[in-house]
Amino acid sequence: MKTPLVYIVEDDNNISEIESFALKNSGYITEVFETGKNFFKHLQNKKPDIVLLDIMLPDMDGLEILKILPIIKKYL
Repeated sequence: MKTPLVYIVEDDNNISEIESFALKNSGYITEVFETGKNFFKHLQNKKPDIVLLDIMLPDMDGLEILKILPIIKKYL
C-alpha cells in the first residue's frame, strides 16, 4: 500500500510546520507550498491524495484554488 501524499498550501511557516509534523507522525508524506502558484506548478508533476488549503494566501485564496481545481483537473 502506498503512503498517502498530502500537499499543504500555507504561507505561515509555523502553521505548516505543525501540520506537516503531525501528518508525518501519522504516516503521511507531506509537501508544503507557500503560494497557489507553486502549488499549481507542482500539481503538474505529482498529484496528492489530500490537499490542505489556507484560505488567505499571498497570491490567491484557498477558495479560488478550489474553484480552479475542477477546471484544470482534465488537463493534468
